[in-house]
Amino acid sequence: MSLDSRLERILAGKPARHRDAVAASRLLLHTATLLERRVDEALAPFALHMREYLALHLLSDSVHEPLRPSDLGVSLDATRTQVTRLLDGLEKKSLLVRTQDVQDRRSLQLALTPAGTQLLQRCVPVVQQVYLQAWACLGEQATRLLQQQLRQVHSGLQQPQAPGEATDSAHANIRANA
Repeated sequence: MSLDSRLERILAGKPARHRDAVAASRLLLHTATLLERRVDEALAPFALHMREYLALHLLSDSVHEPLRPSDLGVSLDATRTQVTRLLDGLEKKSLLVRTQDVQDRRSLQLALTPAGTQLLQRCVPVVQQVYLQAWACLGEQATRLLQQQLRQVHSGLQQPQAPGEATDSAHANIRANA
């Protein structure tokens, strides 16, 4: 069953406002999964996956200010356990090193190894090509507009909700549509 036919079944008879919000959300999540899969496929010859690539990329940008595992977790939207496993794998591949922070012995600092830097340099054009191909169907102007719209949604989702706000509004919608 295709994504569109599943969405049609799920959304049948719902108000247009809800159909649009649910469809946009499901399409965004599904699209992100497909994009990550494409990046993983492109990185397979390098024995990397997207999260590892992103971690290496973030580490390469932290030359002047060392990156800590907690910073990496925030940037990758990953749990502490996920970050630890990710770092263990990259360290095992000799792509990064963890060192104790000289100012705070409880903290670790992360740095790329020369092998990590070289691998990243080879991977960047490959991943950039995947990104360009993914968005080529929209063209540059539409891609730029979509990026602005996604930033608006992202910003709105980062705003804290008052306790019970989402539940109260959902219950009000249910009563209005019953």
